[in-house]
Amino acid sequence: MGRVIGEPASADVPAPRPAAEAEVPRAEAGGPQAGPVVRRNRLAALDGLRFLAALAVVFFHFVGQTPGAMQFVWGRPPGEVFPDVHGYFAFGRLGVDLFFLISGFVICMSAWGRTPRDFFISRITRLYPMYWVAIIVSACVIYLFDTPFGHPNPRVLFANFTMLQTPLGVDNLDSVYWTLWPELCFYLTFAVVVWKGLTYQRVVIFCGLWTVAAVLAPTAGIPLLTLLVNPTSAPFFIAGMAFYLMYRYRPTPLLWGIVAMSWLLALHFLLAPHGGRNNWDTWAPWRGWLILSTTVFFLLIAAIALGWTTWIRGRWLTVAGTLTFPLYLLHDVIGVSIVHHFADRVDPWTLVLLTAGGLLVLSYVVQRLVERPLAQTMRRLLNSAEFGFKAPKPRRQS
Repeated sequence: MGRVIGEPASADVPAPRPAAEAEVPRAEAGGPQAGPVVRRNRLAALDGLRFLAALAVVFFHFVGQTPGAMQFVWGRPPGEVFPDVHGYFAFGRLGVDLFFLISGFVICMSAWGRTPRDFFISRITRLYPMYWVAIIVSACVIYLFDTPFGHPNPRVLFANFTMLQTPLGVDNLDSVYWTLWPELCFYLTFAVVVWKGLTYQRVVIFCGLWTVAAVLAPTAGIPLLTLLVNPTSAPFFIAGMAFYLMYRYRPTPLLWGIVAMSWLLALHFLLAPHGGRNNWDTWAPWRGWLILSTTVFFLLIAAIALGWTTWIRGRWLTVAGTLTFPLYLLHDVIGVSIVHHFADRVDPWTLVLLTAGGLLVLSYVVQRLVERPLAQTMRRLLNSAEFGFKAPKPRRQS
């Protein structure tokens, strides 16, 4: 097998898999500038995992939350409402980390062979249309109905529409939006590699530099570095990219080393007693399960990278994968508000299951009738637009 067009010939670069095996056909002549890679088949296993991760987050918010907002919603701590399963559903928060792991794999895969323009358009049209729809829906619920979320200053709403509320120092309109900033930072920094042209070596170097930055950021005392590097999320993105390189090429000791380092750093940040994103010191009895759960996530993506899941097929998995983003963005404000109104009138499990089912139906309708048409229109407009710093033609003087 010859080298990938645009890939430097080197003994350090493993031979790529045949196109039929990797399910990612090579770019045509012209290398990285030849346009987007065309995938013959979606990875159904990734779609299924994404959907399960979204469901885990949904049930975490309804059943597994620590005492706080949900205590007000249920009228008592969730641990008393669901005494037998609360501790298990608390680990649903890890669904976000699985999202990041999958994102590193998928973004690297979808960006291969794309121009920076293609990459920019694909990411903008993937994130913003559904995000704007979710903000409008959530804002209507928050400002028009009695909810546990109060009535935030309209400034919060305007800042959230930009998706830049985190660097602006503004609260998220919905707490689940916090994950969008790490995703956006990943896209922005990875765009530099896309601009240079994706190769095996460049992605490996990017993984190495990001790992070093994630290690240094917590003690560097530079808030801007921490804001851009996202140390607690970085190991999952980095491991996802390394797994994709295994999938596209072959597993190598270097790639396994990147994954191992990312796994160790992920556990380090998750178990941090102070300053860790999840504050897991309040879950001391469950730390063994935390380590096991995170390890299982890495093993699942490893199985996909090694081609062990190619037998998994089914259009329903693809449909489930398309529901993930709308379900994630819509479930919190709408679902918690429903629970808030009916908690004292409906059996808790009945309420949770009916609410989750209704949110799945809503996500399907919104994805089909709103998000997809909006994204297609936005993609068409951006594809027809001119980018760059070249000034447009001046108006004719009358």
